[in-house]
Amino acid sequence: MRARFPGFLIIVMLLLVPLALGQDGNSVIEPYDEMMVNPDVNISFPPPVYVVRDSVDIRGTVNLPNILSFFVEFRPLIVDKMDTDDQPEEPWSPGTVPQRLSVVDDILGTWNTMMARDGLYELRLKINTGDGPQYVRLSPIRVENNPPPFVEETTQTEVEMQTEVEEQPEVEQPQVEEPQVEEPQDPTAEQESEPVDEALDDSPRVVAQVNSNVRAGDNTLYQVVGFLLEGKSAKILGTSSRGTSWYFIELDNGARGFIHPNIVRAEGDLSNLERIAPPPLPPTPIPIPTAIPVEAPPAAPAAPASGPNLVFGEIRMEPHPAICNETYTIHVMIHNNGNGDSGGFNVEVRDSRRGTGEGQVTTQIGYPPIPAGQSRSAFGRLTQNQYVEEEHHVNLFLDIHNQVSETNEGDNHGATAAYILRRGGC
Repeated sequence: MRARFPGFLIIVMLLLVPLALGQDGNSVIEPYDEMMVNPDVNISFPPPVYVVRDSVDIRGTVNLPNILSFFVEFRPLIVDKMDTDDQPEEPWSPGTVPQRLSVVDDILGTWNTMMARDGLYELRLKINTGDGPQYVRLSPIRVENNPPPFVEETTQTEVEMQTEVEEQPEVEQPQVEEPQVEEPQDPTAEQESEPVDEALDDSPRVVAQVNSNVRAGDNTLYQVVGFLLEGKSAKILGTSSRGTSWYFIELDNGARGFIHPNIVRAEGDLSNLERIAPPPLPPTPIPIPTAIPVEAPPAAPAAPASGPNLVFGEIRMEPHPAICNETYTIHVMIHNNGNGDSGGFNVEVRDSRRGTGEGQVTTQIGYPPIPAGQSRSAFGRLTQNQYVEEEHHVNLFLDIHNQVSETNEGDNHGATAAYILRRGGC
C-alpha cells in the first residue's frame, strides 16, 4: 500500500493541472474578449460600464458591401427583469441620424443624452443591408447629466481641505540669541520668493468634468476642433453671443473653440466675459434615414403590378439648423422609379420636438406629374418657435392622400431631417 500511494498522488496532481491552466488570461470567464469583436461592424466608444453626459460621439466601424443605412438606438436597461415576466420590453429610440456611407474607426453619430433621463441604458447599432438588418448591442451605459448633490458637496469639501493645507506652509523660525534690529528688505525680492497660491487666481477658466469635445461653434452640429480631457483646465475667452451659454476657450496647444457649459466646471471671475459670435453653419445636404419610427400615413389601396413608384431623394434645409421664430425653407427631391407617369401629388412636412411630437407645425408641398425615370424638386416653408436648444425632427410623408396608385406604397414615409433649434431672438 505504501508503494502505491505516491503514484496515486501523481495521478491527482495531473488531473488538477488542466484546471489550473484554465484560469489564465484567455479563460472564458473574462468579461471581454477582443477576438470576438467583428472588425467590420462594431462600437468602439463608449465602452461598456461607462458614464456619459451631454452630447456623445459614438465611434466604431460599419464597413459592409451592401449597406442601405445605419444608426444607433438606445433604450432603458432593465436589470431586474425575470425571464418569466410578461411585461413587454421598452421600445428602441433613435439616438443618431442615419447614415449611408461606410465608416471605419470613426464617428458613427452623435447621441444627445440631454433628451434622456439619468439611468442605465443599452445601445444598439442597427445596420440595414440588402440581406436584412444586422445588430450590435452594447450595455450597460449610464447617463448622468444631473449628478446627485452629495457628489458635488464631497468634491467641494475635499478641495477646501486641500486648500487649507496648502495655505499653511511650514515656516522655519530663525533662532535669535540677542535682540537685533531687522534691516529693511526689498519687497520685490519677497514677492518673487513667495509661491503663487492657485486658490487666489481669479482668471476665468473651465475644468472638464468628462472627456469633452471642443467645437467650432456653440452647437453639436459644428465640427470638432479639439479635446479637453477630464480634469484638465482651459482659459475662458468669452461666451457665445447667441445666449446658449457655451464657453469660448483656448486650449494649451493654442486651439480655440466652444465647449458646452454642462460638461465643465467654470471657475474664476465670470462677470466681464466677452461675447463671441460663432461662425454660421453652411447649408448642407441631410442624409435620408429610412428606419426612424414615425407616425404611419392612412392605409393605401393595393399596389398595381405596373405604374409609377415615388421615392425621396435629397432633403436640404436653409438655414440649417433652423432659428427660433424665423422661417426656414426645406427643399425636397422626389424620384419616380416606376414605369408610368405619377400624376400630381402632395408631400406633407411636419416639424416637432424629437421623441414627444410636441410643438408640431406642418405644411404641404405640391408636385406636378413626374414622368417615369425622372425627378423633380420643390420646396416648402415652416416657422418653429417652440423647444429652443432642443432636437427637432422634420418628418416627411410622400403622397399623403394616396393620390397616386404606385407599385410600392410602402416607401412613401419615414424620410426625416434632424436639427437643434437655435435661440436667435427668442
